[in-house]
Amino acid sequence: MKISEKWLREWVDPKINSLILSEQIVNSGIEIESIQKISPLFQGVVVGKIISCVRHKKFNFLKIIKVDVGKKNLLNILCKAENCRKEIKVAVAVIGSVLPNNIKINAKKIYDYKSEGMLCSFLELGLSYSNNNEIIEFPKSTPIGIDVNDYFLLEDNIIKVNTTANRPDGLSIMGIARNIAVINNMNIVLLKEKNNPVIKTNQFPIYVNSEEKDVNFFGRVIEKVNINVQTPFWMRKKLFMCEILSENIIMNIINYVLIEIGQPLNVLNSDMIDSFIQIKTNNEKKVFSLKKDLKIVLDKNTLAFFDKSKILFIPGNINSDLLEIDQNTKNIFLVSYSADRESIFNIIKTVGSNKILNYYNHGIDFSLQKYALEYATELIIEICGGNAGTISCYKNNSNLTYSNKIKLYYENINKIAGFFIDSKIFLNILLRLDYKIENKKKYWNVIPPTWRFDILIEEDVIGDILRIYGYDKISLVPLKTSFSHNFCQETDDFKKDYMLDHLSNSLVYRGYYEVITYPFVDPILQKNILLNNEKELFISNPISQDFSCMRRSLWPGLIKTLCYNKNRKQDSLRFFEKGLCFLIDDQRALGVHQQIFLGGVISGFNKKENWCSKRRKVDFYDLKGDLESILELICGLNNYKIKKCKVLGLHPNQSAKIVFNDNLIGNFGKIDPILEEKLDLNSDTFLFELFIDKIFDLKISNNFKVKDYSKFPSSRRDISILISDSILYADIIKVCRNCFLDQEVKINLFDIYKCENTPNKKSLGISFIFQNQRKTLKENEINLMLDYCIKTLINEFQIILRK
Repeated sequence: MKISEKWLREWVDPKINSLILSEQIVNSGIEIESIQKISPLFQGVVVGKIISCVRHKKFNFLKIIKVDVGKKNLLNILCKAENCRKEIKVAVAVIGSVLPNNIKINAKKIYDYKSEGMLCSFLELGLSYSNNNEIIEFPKSTPIGIDVNDYFLLEDNIIKVNTTANRPDGLSIMGIARNIAVINNMNIVLLKEKNNPVIKTNQFPIYVNSEEKDVNFFGRVIEKVNINVQTPFWMRKKLFMCEILSENIIMNIINYVLIEIGQPLNVLNSDMIDSFIQIKTNNEKKVFSLKKDLKIVLDKNTLAFFDKSKILFIPGNINSDLLEIDQNTKNIFLVSYSADRESIFNIIKTVGSNKILNYYNHGIDFSLQKYALEYATELIIEICGGNAGTISCYKNNSNLTYSNKIKLYYENINKIAGFFIDSKIFLNILLRLDYKIENKKKYWNVIPPTWRFDILIEEDVIGDILRIYGYDKISLVPLKTSFSHNFCQETDDFKKDYMLDHLSNSLVYRGYYEVITYPFVDPILQKNILLNNEKELFISNPISQDFSCMRRSLWPGLIKTLCYNKNRKQDSLRFFEKGLCFLIDDQRALGVHQQIFLGGVISGFNKKENWCSKRRKVDFYDLKGDLESILELICGLNNYKIKKCKVLGLHPNQSAKIVFNDNLIGNFGKIDPILEEKLDLNSDTFLFELFIDKIFDLKISNNFKVKDYSKFPSSRRDISILISDSILYADIIKVCRNCFLDQEVKINLFDIYKCENTPNKKSLGISFIFQNQRKTLKENEINLMLDYCIKTLINEFQIILRK
């Protein structure tokens, strides 16, 4: 959101410069993304009065005018603006003036008439984004000859702020002004009570069919409104600085109220509303038509506002195409509403977020809703004319208006803050922040102001105190503690970290890059990837829809990172991540089970482009090889099994599970083709995930030992066997290794061959490398061991030894 510094200083104007003001905004907990200094884009433009205005004899669209700019002689100027007429005061760019884009004004001869300047519109002065070329009209009291820059006071600073989900007060001028006022021990401009005279008693009754929802609704009819009037410059200037200036005066008034006091309003064509207003949620498969033939299908959880026969709008000011106001609208229905967080979240899931939904998602101050309606009504009647009707009202806001009473203990303030704060100081801060305080013997009962519904516990209150007290006033005290030499080595957490570091280093050596992603993810993406109906662990106050639930797997974050890099033309990608995942478990404390996972993804080519070798696309066995290298570190060579298995989210024919003693410790495989197409990945993508906590609990991590390498010669023997196609290579190797338990023998598959003459059979070439630590093995010793292995294979698998 962008705000004008001058607009902010209308609410509170401490005697500090712009730099200190920006620092105070940041210290109040509101981030400043940028500060843009605004200077006038034009020079030499003055206020003049039109003395005469006559139509051109040949060209009816041109007017020949004489303008008084406070000099001895009147200026002759040609103009074609429709609102150009006698006696009005206008902005005149005289000869020598400079307009935006360095356009210089010179005397010109147009259709045989000499033009000594130019009458300017807001667009031509760079003060509007619209194409409306009507010239500027100044009030009659404006002095002739005054510089337009001096009159408009255009020099300003535009502050772009960004606020977290728990600070809705940072989304309005008034909210930011409150914080600045408290920091400087000042008062902001108080809100004046608004009571517009009711001339028309007509109103729309309100009926509710969704009593389980918390809804506040205020609405009133305003008749005989002139929507075609120009927006006053004082409002136009502020909205232009905030980059929300519209062509429509009513929308400008609504946006003005939104930026100034943080209250969203909506406006409808009241002539199109049939009889009454209904608020309900039982809208399954209701089709909602928007502008430009857009349609939305509403489900049973979508809160919507109806009249007798049709949908009017849904939260977020998403109006039916029939209810939008236009230049011909005379009667409007002005609305202020609020809804519970769940209803807003359902809307965002259905249609995505927008500016208004962002306000509702942060939360709005329910106590200002009626005031906002009256404030906007006053501005509309003042600028556009009209007759205000009676306010229709409905409140079912037990949760919206809940006052949270928090116990605040004095000793806890000093304990949590880490230093002594006098009670008079922090009580004064709380009172200036509009907290209500009730004094008890051992504590205070404090009730946060209505606009700070994120204050829920004692620590929140203390954080609010320190925010105003000043973080820079908190003294730095070194942590005093001592650790025994073996402290870290005695904890399981240290051992897990040690194991994760080893695995991470191994993956880095194999060409992987480590990534760190947020533990909160998009629930829709997570559901699409994991393809199951497990309950999501939603965050009560998310940053946005994309970060609204806790991850159950590392795959959503890894895939999102992969897509980001693919979109930037990276074609050889290997990423891994280690971190916590969160599963719902009613048996655990707080109903959540945290587990450490190690996950990875590969895609694209197997290596970077080079001159000496051809590249190929990565496949299932590339990932399998990487996994085997790290599984050897934690499980040893013989202790785990890789079994073909259908894994949700992975390809049904290219997925497997990793098992240790019948316990699942991980999954890997190719991503599901449907998901691959939906995410537009364009190339084969392979994922893996290891459950580190389960691996650690099973105590299967290897204790590494260092031993001397044998100094005696090794001896190699090769055999070729014919076996059934259904027998797994891993089972063959396992039997072979069990034959040499008391010997060190390296076993390796070096050839696989299938022949058309022997269907359902395959030929395996297996090498055995024998080496002893204490002596050189003799020929007969090697032959005895190898013969025993071959006989065992014949008994187990009925192999045929090829010669």
